[in-house]
Amino acid sequence: MSTSAGFGWFFGGVAWFLLWTSLAIWAPWSSKVTPSKTTKQFFTPTQSTILNPPRGVPKFDAQNPNPKFVLSSAQSKQLAAWGFNDCVSNDGTAAQPTGLFDGACFCENAPAVRAVFSGGFAVQPANTLSTLSLSAVGLLILGFLVFTDPPQVTSFMSVTYFFALCYAGMTIILGPFSMMLHLGLRNWGGWFDSLSLFVWFSFVACYAFFRFIVSCLGFGPDECPSWPQYFLFLPAWAACILVPAILTAPGMNGTATWWYLGLGGAALVGELLLWIGNLAGFTKSPATSWAPAGETAWWSNLPFDTGGRTWFLAGGITFFLALVIWLLSFTRKPLCFPDSVVQGHAIFHTLSAVAAAFLYKYYRHEGELM
Repeated sequence: MSTSAGFGWFFGGVAWFLLWTSLAIWAPWSSKVTPSKTTKQFFTPTQSTILNPPRGVPKFDAQNPNPKFVLSSAQSKQLAAWGFNDCVSNDGTAAQPTGLFDGACFCENAPAVRAVFSGGFAVQPANTLSTLSLSAVGLLILGFLVFTDPPQVTSFMSVTYFFALCYAGMTIILGPFSMMLHLGLRNWGGWFDSLSLFVWFSFVACYAFFRFIVSCLGFGPDECPSWPQYFLFLPAWAACILVPAILTAPGMNGTATWWYLGLGGAALVGELLLWIGNLAGFTKSPATSWAPAGETAWWSNLPFDTGGRTWFLAGGITFFLALVIWLLSFTRKPLCFPDSVVQGHAIFHTLSAVAAAFLYKYYRHEGELM
């Protein structure tokens, strides 16, 4: 890519980031807007005393809440009318469910119902700022993409800018999308937070199946026509984003977690098909100039038999660790420390960013020998 085009794409990526970040901060459904009522108007005297106990009484512990601290149905309806996320009325209360996915608000400043009245830049500052790590990785990927030469190996990420630019642009907006929830714990902010994972998981799944399908058709990356990426990959990616996004929108009854699991599972199945297809020999394509002697499969036994496995396994292990921390960082879970500067969910954001970088390296260097 020429220098002028590289600068154009890079600063376009910066503008893309600033646009979505601005929307995340100022959009009415995600910004920090203090409700019209004060804490004294919203909470009953008993609740206020529990949340702010007098001197000599232990302060409120969201991990082990006072059994009397439960919001009334009227209070829950008021929070919903203000547009707060469903988790706000349960987070850190005695009525909070204790299941695996119990709808808590990711621990920071729990109980969330008290935090939304507190003012400040964000309801959850650490969780908000940590989302920038995702965008930073996206911009870093974009910078390397447009200002460095592609690797010698041939992959769909190196023979065309289409998939690489999609990946970089997608990673950049993951930060603002997730930020929308943690800034104000708004209902629509929660929807955008879920959308960020739909976008990422859908790309990984659709890209895996795309590579598998075109290889079965006998196309290598350097000889594949452009129409499959526009008429096969893009519609599939859009559908895999829109369907769960619509079904989990506010007012719908869809559960985002199950869509995460389904799309993540599909991504693993797609990569597994690539590996099995190569071993079975039914996805062989004509040899290309970079293929090692005796090899004709365009991904060179990926992900386990070449240098690509290093990045694939590093990304998988990193993201698995991030998911474990995510599960254990909800309010009333072992890694929840509501008043700590370091938050488990913030670590989840950062590790996810690192995993996204590793995955890009895997895609970019497909076919590279050890």
